[in-house]
Amino acid sequence: MYLQKLEIQGFKSFANRTILEFPSANGKGKGITAVVGPNGSGKSNIADAIRWVLGEQSMKTLRGKKSEDVIFFGSDKKSRVGMAEVSLYLNNEDGQAQIDYSELVITRRLYRDGESEYLLNKSRVRLGDILILLAKANFGQRTYSVIGQGMVDHFLVATQSERKEFFDEAAGVKEYQIKRDQTLNKLLRTEENLKTTDVTLQELGPRYRSLGRLVKRLEQRGEIETELRGIQQQYYGQLYFDINEHWQKYQSEFKAIEDGRLAKHENLGSIQQKLNQLEQEDSGQEAFEKLQQQFNQILDKKNQLQSRQLILQSKIQLAKEQAQQDFIPLGAEEMAQYIEELISLHEALISHVDQIKELVHLGQVKDQIHHVKGRLKDLLGKVRKPADEEIKIDQELEAELKITQEALGLVAKELVTSQRAIADFNLTQQEKKGEFFDLQRQFAGQQSELNNLSIKVNDIKIELAKLETRKEDLEREIKREMGDVELPTSSQQPAIGESGMAEAYDKIQKLKRQLELIGGLDDESIREYEEIKVRYEFLNEQYQDLTQAIESLRQIIRELDEEIHKRFDETFQNINAKFGEYFQVLFGGGKASLEKIMIEIEDDEEELDESGKVVNKPAYGGSAGGGKARIGDGSKELEYGGVEIKACPPGKRISSLNTLSGGERAMTAIALICAIIACNPSPFVVLDEVDAALDEANSERLSNIVETLAHKTQFIIVTHNRTTMAKGDVLYGVTMGDDSVSKMLSIKLEEGQQYAK
Repeated sequence: MYLQKLEIQGFKSFANRTILEFPSANGKGKGITAVVGPNGSGKSNIADAIRWVLGEQSMKTLRGKKSEDVIFFGSDKKSRVGMAEVSLYLNNEDGQAQIDYSELVITRRLYRDGESEYLLNKSRVRLGDILILLAKANFGQRTYSVIGQGMVDHFLVATQSERKEFFDEAAGVKEYQIKRDQTLNKLLRTEENLKTTDVTLQELGPRYRSLGRLVKRLEQRGEIETELRGIQQQYYGQLYFDINEHWQKYQSEFKAIEDGRLAKHENLGSIQQKLNQLEQEDSGQEAFEKLQQQFNQILDKKNQLQSRQLILQSKIQLAKEQAQQDFIPLGAEEMAQYIEELISLHEALISHVDQIKELVHLGQVKDQIHHVKGRLKDLLGKVRKPADEEIKIDQELEAELKITQEALGLVAKELVTSQRAIADFNLTQQEKKGEFFDLQRQFAGQQSELNNLSIKVNDIKIELAKLETRKEDLEREIKREMGDVELPTSSQQPAIGESGMAEAYDKIQKLKRQLELIGGLDDESIREYEEIKVRYEFLNEQYQDLTQAIESLRQIIRELDEEIHKRFDETFQNINAKFGEYFQVLFGGGKASLEKIMIEIEDDEEELDESGKVVNKPAYGGSAGGGKARIGDGSKELEYGGVEIKACPPGKRISSLNTLSGGERAMTAIALICAIIACNPSPFVVLDEVDAALDEANSERLSNIVETLAHKTQFIIVTHNRTTMAKGDVLYGVTMGDDSVSKMLSIKLEEGQQYAK
């Protein structure tokens, strides 16, 4: 992997889009590119741009105070811009970045409103994704990959912890450090979740246990209910079996009677058929109708005569009534004459009576009596209205009435004769239909028997209906008591039998009373228990999973620490050896070495509750460079705390780096940087005026070392030193006009030499 191109736009003094290409010097991207320019031209901004695009967050390191300081602020002749953007083009054909791209383009943008974004091959990503990618490729923004102004001396005066971070990346364990930090953060979050889960479990525990005791009672109730259900199944099974048995018995009897009834019905049908045949035969109906017609004619004639008689009688009666209305009674004088006459007749009769005593003829007396009677009647007729028989009627009416009455007498005789003829005819017909009546009697007998059978069938149907009702009631009771169960069939005789029914009934009542004494859980409690149980078991399972996850994360941290320790020790020894070699090359002798500083830490024991659960876990620390993670066992461990640099130039006895001169301090730091590059080369290294404090001879030595390392890594060197410039394959010049905007000029030295010739 090597750097192909750098695009800068709006970053610090590079207001306009500026492109720096880094051509390959040896076909593998290695080589030296020198960036030169006067002070203040903005050449160090190139190093800052590379550091910034690689994710640098410290504005102090970028020589600013706030984030928007990296955006071109403007000048008298150039307005400010609203965005800073830097893109880094990396060749990844060797796959060092462990990503399926032959070219990586890392872009960082910052807007004046504070919004920023990172892009990888034009796709938005997180800063952490870029950092882990760069760590796998063995470089980053805070390592020896970018060595800015003042950072050379900073290596020597830095604290042990600051050196520790530098050497961690130098040892190539940054990738494992990032993974360890991610794992540690995950571990801390998991521990927090574990504490939260444990608190929730402790809150749910009392209620869960209380409801659990109630559920145990429910389990006891379940055992009794199971026993009760078994006995009920036998008891109700016997009842159901008995009903079915009686039902089948009645059903068989019903079938037999129904078969007999159907046979009787067929006999009735046969008799009815014979009767129908007799009815259809000729039975003298015409003769009968003729006699009946004669009878009706005579009867009509009689009715007509009777009507005429009635009319005549009505007329005579009306005449009599009219005569009575026309009667005028005698006056007083006439009445006196009649009375005197009657008195005289009475006296004559008395004398006649006396004569009777003297044996005179009785005939005379009788005549006189009749005469008196006649006179009395006559008197009576004179005094009151006449009687009907006394009234004289029209003789024609009376004659016609008499003729009519005589005709009625004749018609009555004819009617009697006609009736006698009809009776004789019926008698004859009755004798002919003796068979018909016999069949009718048979039909009546069969019908009576059929009716009896129908009554029996109806009785059986009633019994069957009663059994059906009992069966339905029993099924409802069974469903109410036992729910949906399979009832025994007619072939399944229950084992309880008739003798055990009373005992089973008593047992059922006893078990029911036991259930009443035990009681039950209401629906709300059961629902609450089920909800708490599900939640408690889920949380408990989560607690176990979190516990296992914590142990797994601890193991991962241990493994990462071991890997970091192993890699760090191997690389540290190599860097220590190379540091001594380059120190001697730069100083022409002397000695220098690196020493790890170990500090002792005490790992607090975990606090456990009565159940053995962790209630207070220690914070996790551990080192990245060979120390051990805290595992909570209370032991004392040695942790890597930093690196001590020891350097002694030839002919001197120095106990502290602070006693070195500025040039010596710079060469010591350069020797350390070169040692790191030699042991663990970064894809590219940016050196920003690291040779500023060196004299010409030491600059020559540094240039030679850089030239020997150029086959391992790519160098971009910002310098004023001619010796360093001469080693470059490509030379970029940075200038700044009166608009305060940096501009680039470039030339390949080989082409420049040919041009000069």
